[in-house]
Amino acid sequence: MTDIFRSAVLGAVSTAALLAFPALPASAATPEPAKPVLICKVKTPEGLSYTVIKAGKGEKPGPDSKVEVNYSGRLAADGSEFDSGEGAKFKVGGVIPGFAQGLKMMQPGGKYRLCIPSALGYGPEGGDPIPPNADLVFEVELLSFTTPPPKPVIAPADRACAQSTASGLGYSMVTAGTGRIPSDADMALVDFTLFDAESGVVQEKRDWEKIPLAMATPLFGEALKMMPAGSTYRFCMPKPDGTMGAPQSGTNIIVTLIDIRPAPPAED
Repeated sequence: MTDIFRSAVLGAVSTAALLAFPALPASAATPEPAKPVLICKVKTPEGLSYTVIKAGKGEKPGPDSKVEVNYSGRLAADGSEFDSGEGAKFKVGGVIPGFAQGLKMMQPGGKYRLCIPSALGYGPEGGDPIPPNADLVFEVELLSFTTPPPKPVIAPADRACAQSTASGLGYSMVTAGTGRIPSDADMALVDFTLFDAESGVVQEKRDWEKIPLAMATPLFGEALKMMPAGSTYRFCMPKPDGTMGAPQSGTNIIVTLIDIRPAPPAED
């Protein structure tokens, strides 16, 4: 008999009856509320487990997608809630691995329970208020997501450099120019594209960038002082040991030297 039900009954009886009501033995005391049962039915090879509470429809988000979700997070050990949110927005690639993997399985309108082992969560370090080595359980509803267009990719044949300087800077001329070559007293007006040397994925692209040669990094200054105005060159950054390869590890750059102008006077 619960405390609430017992109060209703005792309020309706006489004082004499109340005095005669036998006391409950200690063993019959009201038990503590049962801990929530937080289980997941399907396990992935990576160790994430999940249960589909409600299926969604449509495309699934990718690692670069930005999602909008309702969610709650609990500690698997005792079911205590440590976080929740409604209409939360974040990038799939910006959350713990288990949560990201779960999101990539979902479709808009779907709701999943994700049982995330510590190895796919916060690991042995934990993170306030999550203790070290804690397994986690999230319930996640995917409301919507957006995915940016794919980044451009430089073709394999256009990633490497045919020659190198004494410093190890690799280079290939893409388009010849007929103008003069800049010096440290000049400012270069350039278009450039940074790309991953191995995959060719473009990381950054800028147009009409003004670069005083006296303020450029040694390698970039060396590169610009090789280029006649109007030319386009590809430059490959040297490996730590100074050797060249095709393609190089790290970031390479394609530069078009549009124009050369006098550098602005240095500030005191």
